Amino acid sequence: MSYFTKITSFLWGEMSKDELKRFGILSATYFILIGAYWLIRVMKDPVFSTLVGYQYQPFAKMISLVSIICVLLFYNKLVDLLKRDILFYYIATFFGFGFIGLGYLVANPSILTAQSGSILGNLFSFIPGKFLGWFAYCFIEAYGSIMPALFLSIVASTMSTELAKKGYGMLFTFSQLGLILGTWTVATNVKALGSGALLAIGGTSICIMPFLLRWYIKHSPITLAEKIEKAEHKHEKTGMLEGLKILLSRPYVAGLLVVTTMYEIIGTIVEFQMGLCAIKIYPVDIDGGAGFAWLKAMNGMTIGFLSLIFALLGTSFLMRRFGLKFCIISYPTIIGITVASIFAFYIAGASLYFLMWAFFVAMVIFKGLSYTLNNPSKEVMYIPTSKDVKFKAKSWIDGFGCRTAKGAGATVTGSLGGNFSSLLIFGTFVSLGLVAFWIFVAAFVGNKFNQLQKENKIIE
Repeated sequence: MSYFTKITSFLWGEMSKDELKRFGILSATYFILIGAYWLIRVMKDPVFSTLVGYQYQPFAKMISLVSIICVLLFYNKLVDLLKRDILFYYIATFFGFGFIGLGYLVANPSILTAQSGSILGNLFSFIPGKFLGWFAYCFIEAYGSIMPALFLSIVASTMSTELAKKGYGMLFTFSQLGLILGTWTVATNVKALGSGALLAIGGTSICIMPFLLRWYIKHSPITLAEKIEKAEHKHEKTGMLEGLKILLSRPYVAGLLVVTTMYEIIGTIVEFQMGLCAIKIYPVDIDGGAGFAWLKAMNGMTIGFLSLIFALLGTSFLMRRFGLKFCIISYPTIIGITVASIFAFYIAGASLYFLMWAFFVAMVIFKGLSYTLNNPSKEVMYIPTSKDVKFKAKSWIDGFGCRTAKGAGATVTGSLGGNFSSLLIFGTFVSLGLVAFWIFVAAFVGNKFNQLQKENKIIE
């Protein structure tokens, strides 16, 4: 234990035995949450490409935005009705069994195939491909919008800023281990098991998380229930749209929206460009999407390894050494440099194969540093905020905001996806313009956070 404590102190700073225990259980929960998410996430595009067609993917992102709005309204109502831990149990169980069922249907898509001329067949005749592909895409997007945000809101509601600066490094380190395991599972088993079985494995893993959070509540020296009750102190129920009202009326929270979502627009454009290159090099009509799934899984694994190294050596160090303002400004700066570099490769006449791997590297940088530099920093910035900001406004930011940003990126890819050159040129200039705006807002949010800490105030 003494040797282990020395290692954790070197990586994440001094923590007591009780603090290590708390973050150990939380890290195990986040490990499964992110591992299951990435196992399922890398199957999203290949499953959609097989059941519908990759050319319709930008429209699937737009449709998922509508479904997310409905999900968020229901979720915000549940926030008022249920304790946070009970809410987590219900939602995790719902998604767990949902993915098990979805996996079965993806493995046996003929079950939902409507006969031509039937009432059901006529009802969905206008939908390209199989309806199951569209549903699977939206369901996976819903999990990614709700579960990570809910878990991190619970964590933020029980943390001080100083403890978070140390413990979040540990938390996000284990999340990257989960990312690596999830994507490795797909890369090594997609051909043998198939997409349906992998989705079911992800769903089974999700069903474990409520037991871990329950363990945390039961055995933590300062329980989650006690912390939440103290934070809420007879807080009034504020309704389903309160989070959206806060988002529109609080500049600091609106700034967090920008810091959280700008990457999604740029990432959507770059990831779609990688996909366009990939489906020409690995045609889905030849191998059933296995080659495409392998590339996505390898991309996820590489992201995981980069994130793991950075989470071990960089996250806590940079947050403690240079502060949160430096972290949230440096991330968009790196993205701007990467986008400009790819454009330079294109102008120099790089081949399609070279560009595919250039986009591959770009996504590794974008997502890897998002998970271990930008995300931990902006999550800490929720600490000096009220319960409604942490749970309701944050759900709109992580759900509606991120999906809206993806929809904006999909608008670009959907309108220009038929012309790769136009998409790359226009997408580059759009991305660099967004980076400039992002840096400006990040500086404002960083200054405001420092002011809140200095004055010991919160955003309500």
